[in-house]
Amino acid sequence: MADKQNQIHALWAEIKESLKLNVDYAKFTAAEKVTMLLTTVTFALIAFILISLFMFFLSIAIVRCIATGVGMIWAYFIMCGFYIILLGVVIAFRKQLIVNPIARFISRLFFNP
Repeated sequence: MADKQNQIHALWAEIKESLKLNVDYAKFTAAEKVTMLLTTVTFALIAFILISLFMFFLSIAIVRCIATGVGMIWAYFIMCGFYIILLGVVIAFRKQLIVNPIARFISRLFFNP
């Protein structure tokens, strides 16, 4: 009888150790996934800021070039029209340009080993 109790205690200790290791593995995996997600979001924000600055200065340069032919006010209107058209294209293709890439990234991050 004592031998059977020792086996049960040993089995119970093995089960507890296995569960503890599985929980630790889940914690490390979650930490890795969250780190990757935050790194990607940080990189995207930095890229967005730099691209915004680039687009701002490029727009100013293009406006100056257009202004030599049509005047400064009309050059700004032309640039504004370009950005309105660009916004319309982004809104029209938002699923292909924004939603699908983010969904693929998140699903690949959390569901692939």
